Amino acid sequence: MIDAHLQLAVFHLNDMCVAVQEGMDRFLATASLERMPGVEATFIWLRKRGVRICLLSDYDREHTLVILQRLRWSVDEDGTVQQIITQQQEQENPIARAQELAGLSNPRFSMAAVDTPRLLEQSNAARVHFNLAICNGRSSYHQLATAPHHAMLDNLRQLPNFVIEHLPEPTRPTHRLQLPRPLHGG
Repeated sequence: MIDAHLQLAVFHLNDMCVAVQEGMDRFLATASLERMPGVEATFIWLRKRGVRICLLSDYDREHTLVILQRLRWSVDEDGTVQQIITQQQEQENPIARAQELAGLSNPRFSMAAVDTPRLLEQSNAARVHFNLAICNGRSSYHQLATAPHHAMLDNLRQLPNFVIEHLPEPTRPTHRLQLPRPLHGG
């Protein structure tokens, strides 16, 4: 089943999807990794709707692949995620790059669930349908609240309910998409 309204979901890997043991960034092969609650269930739920998953990583490709391998997350069309963008902080706009790599005909077919003001601003510039601030990452609630966003979620476990509430069912045709509220910027 393909969702006619949502085709790409972009997530920040570092701190939001997985936490790396403090001070062990240079030793990813042996560092303790913690999957954030609900992340895999959220990915599975989105994939069942036909939504592609893109992860934005702060690490280079080699270190990102070490993390994904240790989590047993594959990167391919039928995998846990379909694409990764490494060293995202060095990209002009990694959200727009993810949309380009996914071949979206309309940026509104995408959403971003991110945890930094910079990524929220870039998601806004990329014109995603849902620009969601996730509060279990590295930035404080206040920092995220003053960045442009449509909604703030405590963690990724809340994402499926948010999407169900704000997007029409994939089988039900509609001409108007619902936004939860106007973007707020500080």
